[in-house]
Amino acid sequence: MKTTLFAKQLIPILAQTTGDLAGGASKALGIVMLIGFIFGTICVVGGGFAIRRGDTDAGKLSIIGGLIIAGAPIIVKALFTAFGIDSSTVDVGAFQ
Repeated sequence: MKTTLFAKQLIPILAQTTGDLAGGASKALGIVMLIGFIFGTICVVGGGFAIRRGDTDAGKLSIIGGLIIAGAPIIVKALFTAFGIDSSTVDVGAFQ
């Protein structure tokens, strides 16, 4: 009885998918990239405020960490291109 109730609640959720696994994974990774970019930008701004307060070591580390977090998709795309795996699921744009 509980299984059919669970299945009835799950069917409308599954109806929202794009139809293929790559499309769903691409949308999910796009959301993760957006959240990472926002978080990385907040880290860079926080590092600037830390330097302004006088804590230069923590500020520099925060800025470097924020740049790595915000630029992670581009870094991964560059590694994929360098190793010849150009068909990634999420396309972050043209990388030459």
